[in-house]
Amino acid sequence: MAEGFLNPYTFVPAFPRDTLPKPLRDNPPPSRDQRHPDRWSGRIHVSLTTETPLLLLDPTRSRAPSDGENDHSVYPVRVRNGRPHLATTAVKGLLRSAFEAATNSRFGIFEGHQEPLGFRRDAGFALKLVPVRVAGNGRLERFKTAPLEMYDVHGNLLPGRSVAHMQKTKAFLQRTGKNRLEAIVARPGEAPRGRRVDGIAYVTGPTIEGKRFERFFYRDSGECMQLARDWKEIEADWHRLIANYRNAHNDEELYERPAGEGRVAMPGERIGGSPGKLAWSPHIYDADHQNLAVGTLCYAHVNGGKVERLYPVLIPRDVYPVSPADLLHPSLHPARCYGELSPADRLFGWVAPSGGDARPSSYRGRLRVGPVTCSGDADAAVRTFTGNGLPLAILSAPKPQQGRFYVAESTDRPDEPIKDRTQKADIYRRGRGLRGRKAYWHHAGLDTKRHWEVPAGGSDPAQDLVGGRYREYLRPRTIASETDPLTRDRKHFATAYPEQRDSQNQSIGGWVNPGTTFYFAVEVRDVDACELGALVWLLTLPAGHFHKLGHGRPLGFGSVRLNIENAELHNGNEYKSYYRTLSGSLPDRDWRAITDAAREQFDTIVESSPALRTVRQAMLAVTRGAPDLPVHYPRVRDQGLDDTVPTPPDPRGLQYKWFTANEQMSDRAITRGRGRSLPPVDSRRSLEIYRDEEKEDSLSKGANGRKQSTSGSSRHRARRPGGKRQ
Repeated sequence: MAEGFLNPYTFVPAFPRDTLPKPLRDNPPPSRDQRHPDRWSGRIHVSLTTETPLLLLDPTRSRAPSDGENDHSVYPVRVRNGRPHLATTAVKGLLRSAFEAATNSRFGIFEGHQEPLGFRRDAGFALKLVPVRVAGNGRLERFKTAPLEMYDVHGNLLPGRSVAHMQKTKAFLQRTGKNRLEAIVARPGEAPRGRRVDGIAYVTGPTIEGKRFERFFYRDSGECMQLARDWKEIEADWHRLIANYRNAHNDEELYERPAGEGRVAMPGERIGGSPGKLAWSPHIYDADHQNLAVGTLCYAHVNGGKVERLYPVLIPRDVYPVSPADLLHPSLHPARCYGELSPADRLFGWVAPSGGDARPSSYRGRLRVGPVTCSGDADAAVRTFTGNGLPLAILSAPKPQQGRFYVAESTDRPDEPIKDRTQKADIYRRGRGLRGRKAYWHHAGLDTKRHWEVPAGGSDPAQDLVGGRYREYLRPRTIASETDPLTRDRKHFATAYPEQRDSQNQSIGGWVNPGTTFYFAVEVRDVDACELGALVWLLTLPAGHFHKLGHGRPLGFGSVRLNIENAELHNGNEYKSYYRTLSGSLPDRDWRAITDAAREQFDTIVESSPALRTVRQAMLAVTRGAPDLPVHYPRVRDQGLDDTVPTPPDPRGLQYKWFTANEQMSDRAITRGRGRSLPPVDSRRSLEIYRDEEKEDSLSKGANGRKQSTSGSSRHRARRPGGKRQ
């Protein structure tokens, strides 16, 4: 059964700005020394009505749950003066992000993307690697390797097999039943058969599920390898790669893993079989493994008989040749000076990028959002969850290293994703572009009444189908059995109390109910017809289209509808007459006629530009949603699941399995039907749930099925309210 789904986020294309219509090109903002005759000033009164629950969380009043889960917090609704409090900065942020997209403006912020990203090489890459030893002065001695059995299938050290990393020892090379050459280190009193050789043990620890072997390096011919590049360049690439390994993990992941009984696990210690519980590879945390000192054992990538790069392990991570910032068209980078301001900078304000010497270095902008007030008090507008609150599903952190979702085929066509089945190593390269601005789908097609009901007790509400959809916003309860995770009828996962509360998710003490209305005013000064028209378009989207606001947007929260209730707008000439008389008054104007004319002018500009038309189509698609498709993070289908039911959320949170399956290789190429890129937002294509082939392999092959390494970075990370997320 093919199951289509929408990834929670997609991208509104951001096109190069060089060919945009004149009103949307870069220019300095208008002077503030006068009211300009052809520009509008005044106030627009706006209502904001929630279509789905809105999460307004208050971190200042967060608390730990009563049963004391580690690093977990329960967040109440932010309330001020007895009413839900929606910060004006949040509303202004929503408007700016939408305005940037609609006018194809420069990115207001684009920091932290200057370093190239890392990715994991496939097993076929190992065939191009040669084991070497650093001999000093840029010399690399060629070695051979053989598997060295050290662990049982559970990752436990075999008796008498304890060999330290870099320990010089003797071993016997033997042919196994698989006709593979293996190294055997003799125990005291043993004399194994085979050729006896001197060598060095290369031990990284139980870093992979089901790992049984380390490597034994022994001298080949003793020849020194020729270098394809200067040694300093090779060494610099090595340190860049090691830094990428290290930066993929925080100190908490490496040094603060609870091992039970109040003990903290060492980085190289295996405390379980799931991701995050295996041992970390030593080159991530151990300085002795991170430097190319004399005697270091590693692997060389050889091309044409010469060494191009060095790697710490046989199936390594690698670093792309370009960074995400290199793929963003120069015209879309944040403005560097006053003369480069795009429409969003001129209307909402601008601050020069850090490290620059631009003067002036900031601009206040000409739009202000007034106080936001709620129409109802907290008793009517807020639904409260008692006790430890409602545990939310895990919010996945941004993963730009998953370039199939983030990268476009070219800078000129950000609406075209890279071709499916593109080799992973070829994703981030010069000539490609970025997809654009991240946007979150409106979750359309829900049974809106029952979907947001949370039954108390009984079966797991995260595993129950409601109108053909699962409550994706809930984290399922704890899996009842790791060995047999499904219920007897095989229609969903068997879960049981306790609810899952840990560092990967948060709980909420309440939400703002659907149908709640907030009111605020947007004050503008000296905006031209194009700027006003774009703003009016955003405030009056077609019926059934919704902006996204607040926390938990990937889970369906925060769909809101904006509408203009009233306005007072006057042009510069009218203000001049008003100021000349002092005792005079501004004339009564038909605000609808003004806003309609401005919107019509902006519509004309959009229709004149193929790029802007594509942007608008994408914005309409994502704000409307797709009623026939569920929205959730990628996941795989358990092999034992009944074919008549959709795939439910996995309580174990194994999202990485979908991305692993998407990179599946066959005959050194991406398997047909895999290597999928994120479809364009305005297409009718969807992603598909894959079957859990890893489980199928383990069932057919025993414990030596597909393996999951902890030397990479594929686990979930919690997203906390107010934390920086793309």
